Amino acid sequence: MRKELPKVNSDWGRFFMFQRETLRWELLKTAIELGLFDLTTEAVTSDEVADGLCLHRENTEHMMNALVALGCLSKEDGKYVNNGQAESFLTSEGETSLGESLLYMEKWMLPVMNGGMKDLVKNGPKERKNIADPAIWEQGARITVNHSRCGRAQFIADRVSELPEFQSFGSMLDLGAGPGIIAVAVTSVHDSMKSVVLDQSPVAKVAEEIVREYGMEDRMTVRSGDYMKDDIGSGYDLIMANFTLNFYRDDLSSVMTKVRDALNPGGVFVVMSDGISFDGTGPADSVLSWLPTTLQGEDMSIRTGQISSAMLEVGFGSTEVRVLPDEGGMQGHGPVEMTVGRKKA
Repeated sequence: MRKELPKVNSDWGRFFMFQRETLRWELLKTAIELGLFDLTTEAVTSDEVADGLCLHRENTEHMMNALVALGCLSKEDGKYVNNGQAESFLTSEGETSLGESLLYMEKWMLPVMNGGMKDLVKNGPKERKNIADPAIWEQGARITVNHSRCGRAQFIADRVSELPEFQSFGSMLDLGAGPGIIAVAVTSVHDSMKSVVLDQSPVAKVAEEIVREYGMEDRMTVRSGDYMKDDIGSGYDLIMANFTLNFYRDDLSSVMTKVRDALNPGGVFVVMSDGISFDGTGPADSVLSWLPTTLQGEDMSIRTGQISSAMLEVGFGSTEVRVLPDEGGMQGHGPVEMTVGRKKA
């Protein structure tokens, strides 16, 4: 009896594409680390790049052809030049340069790469590293500046400004504000609102520089402190917490109580966060984004609706949750939940 070939109806090719994604990142990372995009701001040959960076000529051409295929470079008459996105985001200088941020964020994935995930699954998390060094927090804040102003800060400012109460706000507090770019964006789209930016001392140092850079000293104040341990003030019409409540995911009640008490009657609390399903299986980008951290024993992911529930439990009058689209630099870590809580008037 002849053997028949199996009937295959599923998309098996996607499993091979997973490998290609790793190769795409390795190609881009290599170009960033070499500073290649700084040499292709004007049309040049691959030999000129190879000679300028002391590289192997033939393999440099192969790599640059692959970067054309990847959509980072254009090639005409044997010469290569950055396309629009590479020029904006992959050169080493400029307010929207993302190379340093991409390389920094890769460090969070390295423990699960090249066999690391298999080891963690077999043997469990290793001893946790101490990340209390202020220099680590300052470096992280500086690196996220460009990431935020590539569109994320502007996108969030647009969403916050759509609140029906927005133009009536007189004061805002941004909790765990990082380098302060988002607070600058939100304050800038309001006619007169004054803002306080709060984060730990090494991060607040960076925020002070950003406030000065954008000439917002007359409307923005930077304070250093831990919003869970220290006084956060009171009399605010708007409080924001963007991608920071993960650190206190297991004590959200305390956070919400503190925020509620700091808001004026009718005040609004806006939270940007991830929102993973309660069984931990989706959305895929969110789950994968957190996987390196969770495998190392630091599960700080927030479940969908968790922020809203915590707000209502401490007496907020109402809440609403919106899932934001992949726009304005929000993508890369999965969908973002915007939770709006309103204190009773």
